[in-house]
Amino acid sequence: MSITWRRDVIGWSLYDFANTIYSMNILSLYFKRWVVEDNGREGLYYDLAYALSMLAVALLMPALGAISDYYDKKKLFLFLFTITCCLSLGLIPVAASTFFMSALILFAISNLFYEGGMVFYNALLYSVAEGKGARLVSGLGVSLGYTGSIIGMILVSPFVTGGVFGWEVPGFTSGGKAASFLPTAVLFFVFSLPLFFWVKERKRGGTGPAIRMGQAYRNVWESLRATKKYPGVLRFLIADYFVEDSVTTVILNIGIFSSFVLGFTDADLSIFLIISTLSAMLGAYFIGMLIRRIRLKIMMQAIIIGWIVALVAFAAIEERWLIYLMGSLIGILLGGLWTVSRPYLAEMVPEAELGKFFGLYALSGRAAAIIGPVIWGLIVYFFSPGRPGGDYLSSALDLSTAAAAKMPYRLAVISLMFIMAVGLFIFRKVPQSEREA
Repeated sequence: MSITWRRDVIGWSLYDFANTIYSMNILSLYFKRWVVEDNGREGLYYDLAYALSMLAVALLMPALGAISDYYDKKKLFLFLFTITCCLSLGLIPVAASTFFMSALILFAISNLFYEGGMVFYNALLYSVAEGKGARLVSGLGVSLGYTGSIIGMILVSPFVTGGVFGWEVPGFTSGGKAASFLPTAVLFFVFSLPLFFWVKERKRGGTGPAIRMGQAYRNVWESLRATKKYPGVLRFLIADYFVEDSVTTVILNIGIFSSFVLGFTDADLSIFLIISTLSAMLGAYFIGMLIRRIRLKIMMQAIIIGWIVALVAFAAIEERWLIYLMGSLIGILLGGLWTVSRPYLAEMVPEAELGKFFGLYALSGRAAAIIGPVIWGLIVYFFSPGRPGGDYLSSALDLSTAAAAKMPYRLAVISLMFIMAVGLFIFRKVPQSEREA
């Protein structure tokens, strides 16, 4: 039987299908726009809530990853994180009706457990596949994940607008962006269940005295100090810090950018995201096939360079067809990045320590996600019309009122290009995988 049709592989991959429903509907489409457009609050409220949740991920997950390695409890940890994410997300509409800040707190909790769960999920990859087969399964998971984001967006749309792409769905009325939260939580949980039933966690745990949080942090610190035993791991994680910073900030702000700068309606945005997501799905799968024959380092460098080009173009273009074309390119690069990065790291470290090093991977990527969204929020805040930076740019560049309103968002995108370039500069000296040497 082909590896892609094994039940455990399908179960593992369906979790990617499930969690991208959350990523698409909450992080990309509705929550920030609900904060800004429906509640009239500064986007910085959302940026800070997101950043604080990512700080908690960065602080907690390296130790919890090490503990899950020792006890072989990755699947149990993943279940607890998944159900907590879904419950807190589902409670947001109730909290928002009484106190707006409580909704932000619940969002931060849900995102903490969503992002934290990815540490255990990534480490479970090597319970269903090994070697170059794991590269193919990684690509399959990302590809199926982006399929989930499209299906999740379509399934949730009737709750928000009463229809899909402008077509009314019988029995539904427009509930607004807040109506997306509960159905997204339900879909995430339901589609995550096959992993918990079908994947059998491989036993690789430790021996000796029981490991506790304090010892786990000491182990993580020792792992950081000892990364010289695994050439390139520390440099990879630092480079990933800058790359993930840019990518995460794009994901969080693509909805608000498309609405404010490109003038997209909800229907336009849905079409744009479907094009981007289909491209990500196909890109993830075919890049997963390619890296069975092409060195991971070559592919990773090409993907980062592609991101730099795409960000520069996206900040400047106005034509609708070019915007959709760039959305397709960004989708391919997004799917390819995660397809390549997971096996790249996994092939540089011992399999018995995957949870620990994916915890460090979460630390670099999630710590970056603290800074990027805040930088975006601050640029948009200080360079908006009516504030000193915005008034200075408007005067110096003789901008129209419409152009001045869009300029802070374009500057924010350009800032991401520079951050991505730093990641590329650092990554160039990361060695290729020992399994390819």
